[in-house]
Amino acid sequence: MSEPTTRRDATLPLEGIDMTAPQDGDEHGRKTSKQEVRQLVRASLGYPPPAPRTLPMEGHVCDFPLWSYSKKRAAITSLHIAYEDGSFCTIRAPDGMPGPSFPGYLDCMLYYGQRDMFVQEYMEISVYAIFKALGMDANNGRNYAHFHRDMERAFTLFIKTDRFHHPQTGRRSHVEYFRVLRQMSLAKHRQEVSAFFFDDLFLTSLRAGYLKRVDFDFCLHLDKNNAPLARFLYSHIVKRLGTKSIYMRKLLGFLNDVGLGYLAVLPPKIRNQKVKQTLYPALETLRGKGFTHWEIDDDDNIVFLS
Repeated sequence: MSEPTTRRDATLPLEGIDMTAPQDGDEHGRKTSKQEVRQLVRASLGYPPPAPRTLPMEGHVCDFPLWSYSKKRAAITSLHIAYEDGSFCTIRAPDGMPGPSFPGYLDCMLYYGQRDMFVQEYMEISVYAIFKALGMDANNGRNYAHFHRDMERAFTLFIKTDRFHHPQTGRRSHVEYFRVLRQMSLAKHRQEVSAFFFDDLFLTSLRAGYLKRVDFDFCLHLDKNNAPLARFLYSHIVKRLGTKSIYMRKLLGFLNDVGLGYLAVLPPKIRNQKVKQTLYPALETLRGKGFTHWEIDDDDNIVFLS
């Protein structure tokens, strides 16, 4: 019986080619990249060009709550969101969700690395620089322990969703599986530079508009003031409003969308108390930045005005 054909064997046999070694340059002396080598080999074997990838619509990554809003909720290992249009997002976090400080770490990477990430898939920064930018004690060993814990949780976390539209058909015809990070190189010394490699799909969504639309100075302000819920709501609502003057959603559906679905299933009286304690203060923090006005109308819709 013949051995089963692997995906690599079926698409591009590269036996005998050392993909780690530098390739000969072109006529201008430029080194040929691994991707270009693959394309040349594919063409020489008569294979057709690879099918175009499914690229995400702009800003979808800000729809997904990738961190816990409290230390208590960081213990959950799974989160499922069913949207009103029939699509879904499932987050699996086998080691727990990244904690409330994680959005600050991520914002520092995106803020200081946004130029690099338009031309490459990684950025470099020291953990010391992240702490200084967030106003954290860079000499506190517990802060470093918490940083490593949250980054390891983010590394093991993966997302399963059909929220992305196919670029050719415009339909949600595929379920995508992807991560936030595909590789990390964490320096042992706090002042040495660490490298963070982002997943291709996650990074493509960032490049498609999120990096340009979000006010990272304001994001860092929220991070410094330990406001992880307000930080998520800011980018989520900004994306939903877009160029529109109004965004309206049933309150229970909104709670589910932003990762507060556990409040939506509480008895109405208790739910209203919890919503006033958690959601209302976060929204008031954002008034005048992500939107000019918000309210809950008589039909239990939450309404945002740009």
